[in-house]
Order: sequence, then C-alpha cells, then structure tokens
Amino acid sequence: MNTYLPKIVLAVVIVFCGTVRAEEVSITSDRMLEINGTRTFVLGLYESPTEEALLEEIAGAGFNLVHAPGDREALDRLHRHGLYAWINLGGLMEQDKEDGEREAQLRESVARYASHPALAVWEGPDEALWMCAVNALRSGNSTREVADMFSQNVDTLQQRLKNGYEILRQIDPAHPVWLNHAAGNSQEDLAELGRAADIVGADIYPVMPYPTQPWDISRLGLGWVGMCTDKMQRTAPGKPVWMVLQGMSWGSFENDLFTLKPQSGQWPSFEESRFMAWDAVARGARGILYWGTHIEAKDSECWKSILRTARELADNHALLTAPDAPAPSVVETRIWGLLPFNASGGLGVQALGKVVDGQQVWIVANEQLFPVTYTLRGLDIPDGVNYTDAHTGTEARVHKSALTCAIPACGIHILWPQP
Repeated sequence: MNTYLPKIVLAVVIVFCGTVRAEEVSITSDRMLEINGTRTFVLGLYESPTEEALLEEIAGAGFNLVHAPGDREALDRLHRHGLYAWINLGGLMEQDKEDGEREAQLRESVARYASHPALAVWEGPDEALWMCAVNALRSGNSTREVADMFSQNVDTLQQRLKNGYEILRQIDPAHPVWLNHAAGNSQEDLAELGRAADIVGADIYPVMPYPTQPWDISRLGLGWVGMCTDKMQRTAPGKPVWMVLQGMSWGSFENDLFTLKPQSGQWPSFEESRFMAWDAVARGARGILYWGTHIEAKDSECWKSILRTARELADNHALLTAPDAPAPSVVETRIWGLLPFNASGGLGVQALGKVVDGQQVWIVANEQLFPVTYTLRGLDIPDGVNYTDAHTGTEARVHKSALTCAIPACGIHILWPQP
C-alpha cells in the first residue's frame, strides 16, 4: 500500500474543511478546559440521543458535552443544540509504529471530524487497562501465567497508546485527548498511561443493585468517589481529572455480574448523586460525566435526579470554573463536636476554596458515614464574615481566621460569604 496516499487525503480534507471553523480547545495551567477562551467545567453524558426533544432536555439541564459516534449527522445534531461532542476512537488509538495501514486509518478518521465545530475532545479506548486484566483472567491459564500475561499486555498497551497519542496530537493539536479508566487499576500502571492523554478520569458506580442482607451495605461507598478522584489526580499531576458517575441502577439490566430480580433495582437518590458530584469537585475534578442513563426510562426518578444534579452544577458554573483559593492550613474534624478525628488520607472532610468576584467560597464534603464538626483554620478572611450554605441553611461566622460547621454524614456544604 502507498503510505503517502493517506497523508495526501488528509491534506485535501483539511483544505476543503478549512471553511468550517473548529472550536479552539485548550487546557489552562490550573487544569480547566477552555473553549474559545471560555473556562468550561465539563458536564457530560455518555448516551448519544437522536431525539430532538431529549437533546433539548439535556441541554436545558446544563449538560455541555455529549458522546457522539463517528458520524457527521450526529455532530450536526449536537451543534444545533449548543452541545459539544467527544468521539471515542477506541482501539484505533493503539498504534504500532510499524503498522502504516493502521496509522492511515487513524489519520483518516481524525481528519474526517477534526474541523467540525461540535468536536471538543477525542477519547481513547475505554477502560483499556482494566481489559488487560479481564483478557488475562479469561485465558484460563494458571495464576502465574495470568500474572505474566497481564504484565505483558500492560507493557504493550502503554507503548501502543503512547504511539497513538503522539500521532493523534500531530494530526490534530487543536483537540485534547482523554483516557477513562476503571476505578480499580493500580496507580503505578495508570501513571504510565497518563502520559498518553491530556485528560484522565475513572468511572465509579458505588450504589449496589439491591439492598444486602442481613445488613444493608449497598449504599455505603459514596465517599470512594472522592478517593478515586484523588488517586486519578496523583496518576497525572497537572492534568484535568474528569469523573464518570453513576447514572443508572445496576439492577436495571442483566449482565455477567448481576441477575435481574423481581424487586426493582436501586439507584442513587438526588442527595446521593449530588454528594458524589460535589465530592469529586472538592477533590479537584474538572468535569463530571454520567454513564448508564441509556438504560433508564426518561420518566424515571433516576433520570430526574441526574437532571436535577446537572442543573445545580450548571447553575454554579461560575463557581466551578473559578480559580482555586489557597487551601486552609488545617482542617480539623471532631465527632459530636468534641472527639478529634483524623482520617489520615482516607475518607474524611475535604475542603476546596474558590475565588469568585474576589470573595472566597468554600466547597466542603464529609465523606464519612457519620456526622462531624469541621474547622477550617488559617483562612485569609477577616473575622466576622458570615457564611451560608443555601441548600441546608447552615450558617457560620469566621472567628480567629477559622470557620467551624457541623455537617451530616455524606454531606455537602457550599459556603458563600454574605454581605
């Protein structure tokens, strides 16, 4: 095959598509996506709706990024609704430097859509590292052979994705590359793959399909969303982390892990969805996306809670995209307001400050399964400033450069200073 022909095709496509202006997409020094100069907190949805009414509802809820198949009609449809798109290149991003034909396929695929004004981001293969483990386990080999096979698969994947990333950024330097992972991968392996992406993230769906017996532990893992966000940030310092959250009930479909039961499955309530989203934000996430909404009815409580959560996040877009404030020097936690409690790096009270119109706003998440009282110390805020969380009605006043509040289990405070 003539390896020069794809490059000629690419050049022709770019020339003829040059009249269609692609969006200018970049990443700021503080890890925020920027589109045409506008700082953008990503609110994304994995399903690819074709119904105009549903797209209108999605846009109205505040979503700004929706998955699109490699299809110009789908991109046009999203663009009409003011929505941006990401395209998953899948395994095509895994490149062997000796395979000119596969590289030509990648170049042609990218050239076909790179100039479309709806395109914001490319995505590589989903959960690729996790699939290395799955494929090794499915081999039926001995434990030692499975471990060796997994290690070999990881080494190959890391190199092929790095090759693909270099080619992709060469073809289209205008759109960042995102890799999404499973929550259970090791930090060391993820760090290597982080070099093959501009944005990293993980999916985590902690609400189990049905209540458990004799003790119900099916809803106790909400705080792991924040811990996973923190782990992903450690794998790729300086790069944005986008977290993919639960938009469905595991009990709504039958697969290898779960079997449908007569009773209805359970999904995150609005308060739980709200907590997981803000917990990820408090841990530094620069984007929230939802997977699984495609299997839930659009009149279900599950879908309604996702829309409501997205709307709240969108209404706080100025807060979410604001620069981070200096972190408090100390975050003290006490049980019943008396007993000191130190989470020592695990589930705990997370506090993220933002500077909005010159004022410090605090996003606080209690990831623990019990209520606590927290104190943020070392604040650069004058004594006497009153703060209020509109959702709970919580009020607090700065005293000796510190702010103290009681917060419920799996609770969120968004503390705004009052005049």
